[in-house]
Amino acid sequence: MGDGALVEFASVAEAVSCAIAIQNSIVRSTADDIKLRIGINLGDVISSGDDIYGDGVNIAARLEGIADPGGICISGIVHQSLGSPNSGMFHDLGPQSLKNVTAPVNVFAWHPEKHAHQASANRAPISDEGKASIAVLAFDNMSTDPEQEYFSDGIAEDIITALSHFRDFFVIARNTSFTYKGKPVRVDQVCRDLSVRYVLEGSVRKAGSRIRVTAQLIEGKTGAHLWADRFDRDLTDVFAVQDEITQSIVTAVAPETMGAETRRARSKRPENLSAWDLVLRARWHLGQFNRADNETATRLLNQSLATEPDDSVTHATLALCHLMAMLHYWRTDTSAEIKLAQQSAEKAVQLDSNNAHAHAILGMSESFARNFEAAEKHLLRSIDLNPNLAMGHGNITAYYGVSGDYDKAKSAYECAVALSPRDPLKPFWRGGFGAAIFLSGAYEECLENAREGLRETPGFASLMRQEAAALGMLESGDNAKQSVQRLLTAMPGLTVTTVRHIVPIRYPDDHERWLEGLRRAGLPE
Repeated sequence: MGDGALVEFASVAEAVSCAIAIQNSIVRSTADDIKLRIGINLGDVISSGDDIYGDGVNIAARLEGIADPGGICISGIVHQSLGSPNSGMFHDLGPQSLKNVTAPVNVFAWHPEKHAHQASANRAPISDEGKASIAVLAFDNMSTDPEQEYFSDGIAEDIITALSHFRDFFVIARNTSFTYKGKPVRVDQVCRDLSVRYVLEGSVRKAGSRIRVTAQLIEGKTGAHLWADRFDRDLTDVFAVQDEITQSIVTAVAPETMGAETRRARSKRPENLSAWDLVLRARWHLGQFNRADNETATRLLNQSLATEPDDSVTHATLALCHLMAMLHYWRTDTSAEIKLAQQSAEKAVQLDSNNAHAHAILGMSESFARNFEAAEKHLLRSIDLNPNLAMGHGNITAYYGVSGDYDKAKSAYECAVALSPRDPLKPFWRGGFGAAIFLSGAYEECLENAREGLRETPGFASLMRQEAAALGMLESGDNAKQSVQRLLTAMPGLTVTTVRHIVPIRYPDDHERWLEGLRRAGLPE
């Protein structure tokens, strides 16, 4: 065009955003040296080689001609398509007669001197407050078969449903996130439009009896891909394949999103922390499994409750702090810690009876309080509310473990680890399975399980006690004594009597056999 350019955009919003960005950039960088005029219209265009033409292009060119230097003129149809608040950035010039255009065109104008501050406000940063928020977009059907639209939509819908069971997430409803279906979108703009921090998008492609599903989790602020994967399956049973792929995606997305949330919270300055940020930081400290970090986690959670006293997740996490302090003997009044854990977990369930996380921790608390029927009820309720919650399966592992049910403990433990292989609570779940192994009499297997867990999480109390007890039953002599010495170094003053109060082996004969292992290893009575 000589001194100009024609540019085609996939959407009105992108065209207007680009035009405003160009004009604002020129104002900041060149002052009076360069002035551009921009016209924007919405209509069909015809491509011919490197050129585009048509009535829509002609009107855009005429709009450019009447724009102020440094300004933008848009047609009425563009203004209607923008929607609030973008449309408010343009003022109405009324119907305008344009050269070689038969009917008058409604024109709206923008100029940087009048609207730069509005443009800046419209590009507000993606929200950094509140809990993890995610939009699951409709998966693209890349197949020629329109019937696959049902399959691609079904996967996205099932993911939305599954993620909505996590109380750590705010998940945008399907009716909202699916409004972007079939449209080219920018992740950062979707995040701004919907006030979310993360977007999950994907595609489905079918070839014969094979189907390929790809998915990627993207952080809106940085555009970084937090996770991506591809799933190839034989389409023998549509619903079974859909369920399997949904499960695989949710299993990956939930922990990856929470990992990103934790990194975000830990990078913020202390004075900028929200109540949710405090919970995320507390969880990180809790997962370090030492006295100082446990005390820090407790302090952060109480600080969060001072701002948000009715947050169910915070109360549940505080209960977990009390249980870990009791389990590791950081606070020697074990009965008091169990009672505090019960109270916090009960509060969490009262505040949100559908919080699977809260039920999982209340069930754990009831186990330590020896209220085994109540424990089972809440743990099963947790899994019923959210079948994909690793903590639900992990905590019921411990319940089955202290009940001496090896098969159920093994199955629950494997399920929990499959759902969250790097979960901070994994050593507790392993310890629950270890109890079942010990009570089955497989002391060599118990020892191997404990030592593998201690390599992953050195100093975890349950695994240290199981190592000592297994060595005691195996009559390992010096090895057992060394194990007890490590145990007493980590937990000074620990005795067989103390362990009786800490570890809730369900049946008396099993309990005595468990304590006998510690006696034989050399733990003081």
